[in-house]
Amino acid sequence: MNAPAVPNPNEVDFVKKQNFLNGYIGDVRPLHGLEIGHLFDNINNDITSKALIVGFNQVAKHKKVKKFLERGRNINKKHVEMLSKKLNEDNLPSPSFLDHMVTASTIPPFSDKLMVAHKFDMFSMKIREYAKGASLNGRRDVGALYARCLLDVSLYVEDGANIMIEHGWMEQPPITVNRNKLFSKEQ
Repeated sequence: MNAPAVPNPNEVDFVKKQNFLNGYIGDVRPLHGLEIGHLFDNINNDITSKALIVGFNQVAKHKKVKKFLERGRNINKKHVEMLSKKLNEDNLPSPSFLDHMVTASTIPPFSDKLMVAHKFDMFSMKIREYAKGASLNGRRDVGALYARCLLDVSLYVEDGANIMIEHGWMEQPPITVNRNKLFSKEQ
């Protein structure tokens, strides 16, 4: 499904009052194009992630991994509902779930290590996308919504990192030289 269309303006219009930023009380304006686009894209990302987690959870072996994936599915579902609600309040459509497209296979095509690493990476990218959506919006309620989503995702990514560390699955990325340690060494 394509993102909802915004009618082309006939002329340039400028924001004249501070209430442009309202979002909870008072005169709340409809969503603008960037807000709609980011909400829609983030919903699609969560829908895709949720369907992938459904498939991953069917084949995961480790109990902790299954629990981690289930939590990710719940986060995705919650975020789809929250973000879709914002679109629906302006009578705009939101995409639907894809879970019905996941096969019933229980044969793992990937290791638990790869599935956790994928969700760790995909949810890490959500942090960037949610932050981008928050930075390009003009309504306080939309900003607060993204802040809630960012908190959920940040805690989930940390838990994924802990699982990867616990199982010896996380490679350390290259790091810079620790100058303080070099400076403190006796010659």
